[in-house]
Amino acid sequence: MRERLKMVPGLPAFEWWATPPDEVLLRVYVFNVTNQHDFESGRSDKLHMEEIGPYIFREKLVHTNVTFHENGTMSYTAVRTAIFLPELNTLSLDAPLTVPNLAVLGMASYLHDATFLTKLAFNVILQRLDSQPLVNVSVQEYMWNLSDPLVHVTRRLVPHLVPVDNMGILHRIYADFRDEVSVFIGPENERRFFQMDRFHGDRHFGWWPAERCDSAYGGTEGVSYHQGVRRGDELRYFRKTMCRVMPLYYARDEERLGMSALRFELPDDVYDRAANATSATDCFTKPGRKPLPAGLTDLAPCYFDFPIAASMPHFYSSPHLHHVVEGMRPDRAKHHSYVILEPTTGVPMNAAARSQSNLIVHDVSSIHGVGRFSNQVIPMFWAEYNQVGLPWYIHATMYFTVMVLPWSQRLCTAAMLLGGLLLAAVGGRRAARRWRRTRARMLRRHHHAAKPPPLSSYSSLDLLPSSSSGSSTGAPSSSAASTSGSAVDATLSSSSSSERVAPS
Repeated sequence: MRERLKMVPGLPAFEWWATPPDEVLLRVYVFNVTNQHDFESGRSDKLHMEEIGPYIFREKLVHTNVTFHENGTMSYTAVRTAIFLPELNTLSLDAPLTVPNLAVLGMASYLHDATFLTKLAFNVILQRLDSQPLVNVSVQEYMWNLSDPLVHVTRRLVPHLVPVDNMGILHRIYADFRDEVSVFIGPENERRFFQMDRFHGDRHFGWWPAERCDSAYGGTEGVSYHQGVRRGDELRYFRKTMCRVMPLYYARDEERLGMSALRFELPDDVYDRAANATSATDCFTKPGRKPLPAGLTDLAPCYFDFPIAASMPHFYSSPHLHHVVEGMRPDRAKHHSYVILEPTTGVPMNAAARSQSNLIVHDVSSIHGVGRFSNQVIPMFWAEYNQVGLPWYIHATMYFTVMVLPWSQRLCTAAMLLGGLLLAAVGGRRAARRWRRTRARMLRRHHHAAKPPPLSSYSSLDLLPSSSSGSSTGAPSSSAASTSGSAVDATLSSSSSSERVAPS
């Protein structure tokens, strides 16, 4: 685990991150306008949208220009591309669509508060080119190669107004998907592992006026989260297409791939704002602009100030937006975002990031041919980035790290403890046996030292020892009797003499 934190080139953790496995699928659902003529003629008050999809791509992510810094951070450039997968698609990219003309409606909305002369010039160009607010294109063109004569003319006249000439929805997403990011690594940054320190060399994105909304610090691109994730943590997910950092909060415990996991979800109200919000009170609103309705988040700062906004797919968490068009079918199970991760390692096991892009058309009643679209929120498409699982080798490594290794360590600890107890028991038993043998020897020595010498037989008359070397019947010999008698006489004589001397 500590080696993973160090991100050493050549080791599996670094190599898997540098070129992540191809496990992320991009599913794109486009909205087709089915009542073009009725709406333009006034017979219908609302656009009717039909969802078509999914069109399935594989998102390829590569991390390049990796540099390690002495302050415990690592910088790199993240490069993302989308690869169409014919084997997984049942729909043709050549299918026809009727979609908003992003050049006409987008530029008209952008100029809604422009000067009279600017609007007049734009009206003249529109009439001469006969560009329409709704166009018929193929799915391929809508995604990768969408343009209009208005774009080319306007770009020559006012380059800063139209900085690009290809407005394909996926082309715009991936054309500029090269971001320099600096993240925290190393054992000393375990709780901040792979959280962003800087984005393009700065701790702020430069998109929003308030620091709390514009800060890049602490965000993560979602490839990996910090180790030791807790239920009370806030995970901060960053994707450039959302033009902000998104919070994820704990929802519930789950079981995935034979391991315990935590599920974090994007709040349903993440795009809401306070009632009566202004640009001064809502930090996701540029100064001087009117805040978007709740349920929408402005993407214009990330796309050349083009009037687009993100929402939940089909506006599922914003019922007040369901009325803007017909054909929305919100379903939380299909349209909410989440990540399921293994908490010990912080590695995502399954994830789905879902969002919808919408064209915001302001009051364009003074622009030729587009007045019917004033004050509209027009869904363009919604996309799902889905991590469908883990490669077997990452799964095996995680399972060993999380499930096998801890139990192996416990078993080894228990075995060592049991072995120590057995050794202690055997040693104690041997010590006890030695102690008992030593004590027995000491007792025997003490017993022999305290025992009196063996006594001979004594005479009952004078208590003097007599020879026990008699016959086997115990009768004394004649010489022994004579000796005994002489001894008695001598004793008596000595006693009598002593009595005579005593008085003096």
